[in-house]
Amino acid sequence: MDGHEGEDEFDDDDPNAPWNRDPAEGLPANIEPGRIAMEFWEKDRFNGNQVVYDFIFTWRGGRQTEWYYDISMANAGMSVMSSAPIGGTATWKNGTDVEVTFKSDEFDLDEEMTLGGAAPKDDAVHSPRTWVDLGRYIAGEADAFIE
Repeated sequence: MDGHEGEDEFDDDDPNAPWNRDPAEGLPANIEPGRIAMEFWEKDRFNGNQVVYDFIFTWRGGRQTEWYYDISMANAGMSVMSSAPIGGTATWKNGTDVEVTFKSDEFDLDEEMTLGGAAPKDDAVHSPRTWVDLGRYIAGEADAFIE
């Protein structure tokens, strides 16, 4: 016995662990139209292990984007059967509120929602923080639909 039996394999206190890093660190300093991919880490509600999720925007410029959210295949032991993607669009035509669609065949999901005051500001649309915050907001709402 080495004294580690039964210990969680994920050290939540490790500052270098990927789940303790800011998702904005993996993005370019200046966001340009195109694919904006980030990772969000969450504790699995069943076993407490850290699980990574992919969140991807496809932004063509302007005040709209498509988005995609799914468990990442980078997780250990993950199979393609674990995938249940959710996607949709996000538009902020009025510059203040974000109109979001949520669609998933796996969850029989076809919803719309307004995220009040969540629109990226025109002068911050190239900031990684803007996209991480919007992605987290949308991911949280997507999770609420499927719980």
